[in-house]
Amino acid sequence: MADYRDISQEYAQGAIRAAILVNGGAAVAILSQLNSLTGLMNTKSVAAALLVFCFGIVFAAATWVLAFLSTRHVDRTERGQDKDYSRADVYMKLGIVSVSISLTAFIVGVLTLACSL
Repeated sequence: MADYRDISQEYAQGAIRAAILVNGGAAVAILSQLNSLTGLMNTKSVAAALLVFCFGIVFAAATWVLAFLSTRHVDRTERGQDKDYSRADVYMKLGIVSVSISLTAFIVGVLTLACSL
């Protein structure tokens, strides 16, 4: 039978990695093509997109911390140190919000660049 805790952790790790990858990759792409981009669009749009991608990376990294705390409180509950999973659930929900903000940052950054062309 499948261990749903392990599967959930793998999905969470994949989402965090994806959020870091898309935002980090976009930031690197902008930096590597900075000279060309400034000729095609105004520099404020390029700077704004780069800043949004950086915030996306920060939120993705914060998601890792929230996932760790959620897992830690699940362990504490299973050991009887916490009375229920409510703390773990709070961190899990904050992690979902954080990774969602990170992925939204990617979309906003891309739209910022696309609209400035």
